[in-house]
This record gives sequence, C-alpha cells and structure tokens, in this order.
Amino acid sequence: MEKQWIESFYKECGREVSLAYNVLNQTNTWGVTLGSAVLTAGFLGAIKLEVGHIYFNYPNIYQWYFVIVAWIIMLRFFVRSALGLVNMYRWNALIVASTKVLSLPEGHVSRPLFLQHLCDAIDAYYYKWQSPIKRTKLLWNNLLLMYLWFFLIILVFFVWGLIKLPKDIYFWLGISAFAIPLVVEVILFLNWRGLKYQKIDLRGPDIVKIWKDDIFMNDAKKDQSKQLLILGFCTEGPYKYASDLLAISELTWLPWAYHVSEIDPNVLYAIESGKIGVGKQVLFASWTKGKIGTARVHRVGSIDYLSANALGIMLNIKLKPIGDEPIKELEINDPDVLCFLY
Repeated sequence: MEKQWIESFYKECGREVSLAYNVLNQTNTWGVTLGSAVLTAGFLGAIKLEVGHIYFNYPNIYQWYFVIVAWIIMLRFFVRSALGLVNMYRWNALIVASTKVLSLPEGHVSRPLFLQHLCDAIDAYYYKWQSPIKRTKLLWNNLLLMYLWFFLIILVFFVWGLIKLPKDIYFWLGISAFAIPLVVEVILFLNWRGLKYQKIDLRGPDIVKIWKDDIFMNDAKKDQSKQLLILGFCTEGPYKYASDLLAISELTWLPWAYHVSEIDPNVLYAIESGKIGVGKQVLFASWTKGKIGTARVHRVGSIDYLSANALGIMLNIKLKPIGDEPIKELEINDPDVLCFLY
C-alpha cells in the first residue's frame, strides 16, 4: 500500500466525515422542527379559553392523532439520524487507522502492524460498509444527541391517551398507526447492512506510547559520544560542601550517587542500553536549587564504576586534574534534574 494512496484516502475520509456531520445536523434540525410543529398545532387545538379560565382539553382523539403523527415523523428522522451518525463513526475509524500509519516513518517496527489494521478497517468499513459501533450503542448515542427528551414527551402524551380514550374504532386505528411504522422501522434498522457491527482488534501497542517512546529514544540516541554526563549538586543541602571537596587537587577518586527522581529519563535509557558506562566523561557542576540559569563547572572526570537499579544509580568517578574542564559554565533548564546529558 503506497504512502501517497494512504494520504489521498485520509484526505477523502476527512471530506466524508464533514459531509456526514452536515447530513446528521440537517436531519436532526428538520426532524425536531417538523415534530415540534405537529405537536404545537395539535396542542393549540386542545387549549380552550373561557371567561377567566384556560382549559387544556386533552386527551381527545384528534389531538391524540397529532401526537401519533409527530411520533411517525420523529421515528423516521431518528433512523435517518442513526444512519448519519454511523457514517461519522465509520469515517472516523478510517481516519484513525490512517493517521496511525502515516504518523510512523517508513521502516518503523510497528508500521506493518498498523498497516494491517488499516487494511482490515478499509475492508470492513469501506468495501463491506459495515459499522464500527454496535446497534445498541448507536441507538443510545443517537438518543442522547437529540431525541431522548422529545420521545419521552411524545410517549407521555401517547400513553395518556392510551389510558383515557374510549376503545372504539378510532382508538384502534391510532394504535395501528403508532405500531406499524415502529415495526417497519425496526425491521429496516435491524436488516440495514450498513449497521452490521464489525469489530476490529487493534494489533500492536498504543500509538501514543509509540510516539512518546520514539521521542524518548531519539533524544537518547543523539551522538552521546560527544555529550557530557552532568553530575550536578545544589549549592545548599547535603552536597553543599562538594565544591570544596572537588577543589582539592590531590583528590583523584570520588563516589557519587543519585535517586531515580533526580535523573533525566534519557540518562536512564542510555545506561540501560549500554550507551553510558565505564569511561564516560562527566562534569561536576553546581547551581541554586529551583533556579533556572547558569551553573558553575567544578571538575571533569570519567566513570570508573557504575551500578544502576530501580532506586537510582551509584558511581565511582576518576577525577582529572583541575583545569582540564572543557567548559566553565553550562545552562540549566530544569534545576530539579541533577543528572543529565549536555
């Protein structure tokens, strides 16, 4: 599957989901408008004005028929809205599958898995025109979208008439007019092939985690042979006298340690992958706790021993003579991270 074709397909899906939204919005608007107009016309006829009093003459057979007509209208538009809504879900599913493939570079280890998922999605939702959402979930979402309260109002007035009206021929005609469209719409809804649910299991890990891991790994994979490992400490706290210790020229070996919360994740990844180990050049630097700015470099050295676990790292540093530092200052962007690559 060519990347150019996937990009064109992605753009087409974007246009189609916009069209589906417009159709859904117009269907909902027309359905509620027509249904409200029918109910309003019926209930206006049920209102009687007499001297000093207003009477609501309901239920009666004529206004009850208005309720049934509103029910038929809303039922038809409800099904039409469901078709528009499932189209939105369908095109969105295809967009999601496409973006996962397009967001990964050629040759990425996870790309073939997401490409297979895209193929499955296109086969199910484009060629076979199946649904990515169950009918029950679609019905509930469609009700919440627009129709729930409107249907409740109609059903309240219908049941009111169902209980109070005389059971004559007009009553049973009303029952038939209410039930037959319902049965027809249910049959059409259950047999419409575009609503047949097809679940596709996503193969591969979460795409957002892949993006974050790629960012993390790319940062860690920079030319670390040219990067210095900064061993920082604050000018106050338990290591505040470390600068005096590092100023002793006779000092050639120094143990050091950090808790995992003080270490940049890129350093941990580089240690785990073997990018940082014995012989790695380090710089000791100090700065004011919590203050972004310039840090003073005290001494340069190299790792003589390194041990890492879930709690942190322990190092033995072989110090070089004072004055061999490649830089005298460095910029600190996150003063709470004491161990990082520079």
